[in-house]
Amino acid sequence: MFFKKKKQQNTVSDADSSSDTSPRIAPKPVSPVVLPIIKHGKNRQRGTGGMVVGKDLSSRVVDIVIYFILTIALFVSIIPLWHVLMASVSDPKQIAFGIGNTYKWGVVWWPVGDGLHFEGYEYIFKDGSIFRGYLNTIIYVILATGIGMVINILGGYVISRNIKAKGAITIFVMFTAMFHGGLIPTYAVIKGLNMTDTIWSIVIPGCTNAFFVIMLANAFRTVPESTIESARIDGAGHMRIMWQILLPQALPLATVVILNSVILQWNSWMNASIYLSSSVNDLWPLQLIVRELSAKSEQFIGSGRPNYALFLVRYTVIVASTLPILCVFPFFQKLMETNVVAGAVKG
Repeated sequence: MFFKKKKQQNTVSDADSSSDTSPRIAPKPVSPVVLPIIKHGKNRQRGTGGMVVGKDLSSRVVDIVIYFILTIALFVSIIPLWHVLMASVSDPKQIAFGIGNTYKWGVVWWPVGDGLHFEGYEYIFKDGSIFRGYLNTIIYVILATGIGMVINILGGYVISRNIKAKGAITIFVMFTAMFHGGLIPTYAVIKGLNMTDTIWSIVIPGCTNAFFVIMLANAFRTVPESTIESARIDGAGHMRIMWQILLPQALPLATVVILNSVILQWNSWMNASIYLSSSVNDLWPLQLIVRELSAKSEQFIGSGRPNYALFLVRYTVIVASTLPILCVFPFFQKLMETNVVAGAVKG
C-alpha cells in the first residue's frame, strides 16, 4: 500500500515536470562598468568616454584676463586708502613740502619721518566737533533709514498690486528718478516749509529714492498670488498682508535697501551744506565737519607760526570718517551679495 502511494506521487510529479516545457534561462552575472579616469595636465586622456574635466586654452586666457583686470581694480581702489593712512601717521613737515623721498609716483607708500606721528589725530579728537558729528550722523542715519523704509514699503506695495492707477503711479515714481526739480526750487520748498536749520532738512529730502521703491515692488511681485488670496479669505486687510505676508517674504531685498540707505546717509554732506548754516553747526553731520576741518588745514601756512600738524588733518579726518564703514561693511558684504542674487533669480 505504501509503495503504491509513493508510485502515484512520483507519477504525478513526473507528469507535472513533463507538462512544464518552458525553457529555463540562467541569469548572467553583471560586472560593473568602470569608466576611464580622465587625467589633468599634459597626460589628460581625450576621446575615451566620460566627461572631460578641465578647461581649454581659450577659457584659461579669459580667466587670466579677468584676474588681471580685477587685480588692477583692486590696486586702484586700495592705493588711495593706503596713501591716506600712511600720510596720516607721517612727519607733517615732510608731507607738506615733499622733502626727500616722501612721494613715489605721487603716493606715500610708508610712514615718512622719525617714527609714527599722531599729531593730526590728537588735533581732531581734542576738538569735540568730531564726536558731535558722529552722534549727529548716527541720528540722521537711523531717522532717514526708518522713515525711508516706511515710504519704500508703502510705495512698493501700491505699485505691486493690480490697481487702476498702477501705470500712472509707476510713471510718476520713475519720473522722479530721471528728472530732478533743481537745487534752487528744492531749496525754496524746504525754506517755505520752515525746515532749514533743522534736522528734518537732512532727514526728509534724502530718506528714499525711486530705485528703492521699485526694488521692493519687484520683491513683492515674487510672492505668489495664491498666498495673498488665502490671506484675504482669512480676513486679512491691506496692512496685514503688507506687513505680515509680503514683507517677510521680501526680506532679502529689503535688507539690501536698508544697507544701501545706511551707506548713502553716512556719506551724505551735500544737503547739510545747503540747508544747515554755520549758526547751527551743532547739527552738522560728520562729513560736513570733515570738510570744514580740511578747509581749515589748507590755511595753516598763512599764519606767522604755522602748525604743521594741521596739514595732517586732511588725512586724519578721512580715516576717522571712513573707518566705521570699513570695519562694519565686511560683515554685511556676504549678506548683500546673497540677498541681491536671491532677489534677482526670483519670479
